[in-house]
Parts: sequence; structure tokens; C-alpha cells
Amino acid sequence: MSTRAPTPSAAERLHALTALLADVEDVLAHRVTAPEPPGWATRRGWASFLAALSDDALVACERRGPAAVLPTLPGVPAELRELAERVTARSALPAGEPAERVPALRQASPRKRAQVAALAALVRRWAPRTERIVDLGAGKGHLTRALAEALDLPAIGVERRDAVVRRARDLTFDARVRFVAGDAARDVAPGPSDLLVGLHACGALGDALVERAARTGAGALLVSCCPQKAPGGVRAPRSSVGRTLGLTLDAPLLGLANLATVADGAPDAAAVMDRRRTRRALYTLLRDAGADLAPGDEARGIHRRQFRRPLAELAPRAFAGRGLAAPSPAAIRDAERRAAVEHGRIRRFALPRTMLARPLELALVFDRAAALAETGPAPHVLEAFDRRASPRNVAILRGVGDGDAS
Repeated sequence: MSTRAPTPSAAERLHALTALLADVEDVLAHRVTAPEPPGWATRRGWASFLAALSDDALVACERRGPAAVLPTLPGVPAELRELAERVTARSALPAGEPAERVPALRQASPRKRAQVAALAALVRRWAPRTERIVDLGAGKGHLTRALAEALDLPAIGVERRDAVVRRARDLTFDARVRFVAGDAARDVAPGPSDLLVGLHACGALGDALVERAARTGAGALLVSCCPQKAPGGVRAPRSSVGRTLGLTLDAPLLGLANLATVADGAPDAAAVMDRRRTRRALYTLLRDAGADLAPGDEARGIHRRQFRRPLAELAPRAFAGRGLAAPSPAAIRDAERRAAVEHGRIRRFALPRTMLARPLELALVFDRAAALAETGPAPHVLEAFDRRASPRNVAILRGVGDGDAS
């Protein structure tokens, strides 16, 4: 007769993740922004191996994830292989519920429809006692309406942008669903029979949802994103175990926790790398012109999607914003040539740090889950949908009146 090991608690998962991250504190502390080997790679004996990776191996790491590929490569340093194996073990999560159908949502992308369908399936399975949906940061209300329909329940969507609230109302034809303008962290008074929902709740909104659920006993369904949008660029832990472990993170680490890599299964992987190479070329141009740049400053005033455009279009705008004369066509071509080489080396040396993005994200997730567990039933933590629908796919779910969530 076989016995199944008990599922680790959120506090136990958080302990394991922080122990892993503590062992690579030097890697976390230094982002790879130059084509030279970072000090931690040299000290740990990884630099030569990473620099020598073939293009095929590099692309495989980026598409399938460094933790999955690095241990299979010949000559991988033992410590790096062991780190990859620990990352894989510490990052494992159960899968969510299969969606019964994907709703035909008006003005929603296929990815958004897949996300909504997956969360509706989770609610049907794990939160059947819910009496009302309260969607925090509801946007246009796709999720609000879908959950109301899935559970045959009233729902309220809270959104701070008046224009978006008006658009959500225009798209709604269900009398059970209404939308209000307000601060989701301040202007909502949920009851213990409500399910607080946040799909890609940015920054402090995810913490506010957890704190409100913990204080009121309401259910919670949270898929968070963009932790780097924390007020002041620093996030303090929300659970007592997180405080004991000192899980206070600043903006660079919070940004790494939100890293979406081509390993997330994106169909436009080549386009992602093209945009990053263009950013490197712009950085090179600005650096040559004497601009003082911190990591990421080259993109100031330019949305990341605009890096799909040629460098010749982006460079004059970036230079004008800094009061610099536009670079010549020859300088642009030279920067593109140098960036292609430099970017290839940066991609290779960044692999170990990139590999730590998921465990860092999960440390934030399990800190929130532990905070909920400290005030009531333990929540589920699972992958709500496939990463192709979104790389931000980890859900915390505590149903209304769960009692024992095991």
C-alpha cells in the first residue's frame, strides 16, 4: 500500500525557496548588463561554460527554460547543474482545472479568453459556496462577467479609471453585474461570503487583496503580476514567516520576479530577442554619446512594444529626449553590429540569473499564501493556466467557507 507525502504548507515552501535564493545571493544581486563575464560567474567557475554555449543550446535554454536544459548539456559545471535541479524541484506546482469552454468575450484577445476560462473552471471546482464576486482592478470586466455567468452569481467590478469603468458598463448586459469607480484597496467592504478576485493584479493591489481577505474572512483568487510597482520600489513581507526570513525585496529583484522570458512558450520568441537586441543597440549608441545610463535607462520614454521598430526610428527620439544630436546612419549601423555580438554574450551569461526568476516569483506568492493561512484556511497555490496564455499564471485560491482546503 503506497502513501502519498503530505503537501508542504505555504510556510514550508517559503522556507525552501528563501534557502535556495540565499545560496545564490551574489547572482541575484548583480544583473548582467555587459558582455564581460559577471564576477559571480567567474568566481563560481561558470563563465567559460556559459561563454562557449552554442547558439542551439542558448536558444533551447531560452525556449524550454535554463533549469530544464542546462543539466542535460555536456560539460555543465556540477554546481550549476545542481542549482538547476533545485530550481526545478522548488518551482513545481500542481496544475489548475481544465476549462470546459472558452467564452466568446467581446474585445478580448484569445489569451485573455483562455485565462478567464481557466479561472472560471477553478471557481466552479474550488469555490462553490461563493455568494458574490468582487473583482478588484476589473478593467473592462471580462473576468467579472465570466465568473458571474459561470457561478450564476452577482458580481461587482472595482476599477479606479473612470473611462475604463464606463467601457465595462457598455460591454455588460447582465443585470447581476455592476461596475464602480474606486480604489480597490480602500473603497470595498467585502463580506465573508464574497470571493475577492484579482487577475494580474499589479504591485500593491495583490497585497491589498490578500490583506482584505485575511481581515474579513472573504475568499480570495489572485493571479498577480508586476511586483516592481510596489510603492517606493520596496516590498515588505506580508506573512509572519516572511518577516522572520527577512523577505524584503527592492525594485531590481521585484523586476526579476516578473521576468517573462521566451522560455514561457511565447510563439514570437525570435521577435522577443530582436527587441532586446535593438535595446542593446540603443544602449550602445547612447553610451557612445556620453549618456549616463543605469540598466534599463535606454528605454526611457519608449514603450517596450515600440522596440519592434527599426533602431533608425527609435534613436532620434531617444537622443532628442536627452538633448543630444541625432546619431548618424553610420553610427546606427555600427551600434547594431556591435550589439549583435554583445547581446549574444549577455544572453549566455544571464541564464543562471534568469533561471532564478520563477523561484523569486514563487517566494512572493507563498509569502501571500502564508499570510492567508495565518488567518484562516490554507489556500491552494497552483498554475491556473498554460504559460502560453500568460507567463504570470500562478494562482492563490481560498474558497468561501473552505474550512479545510486540503
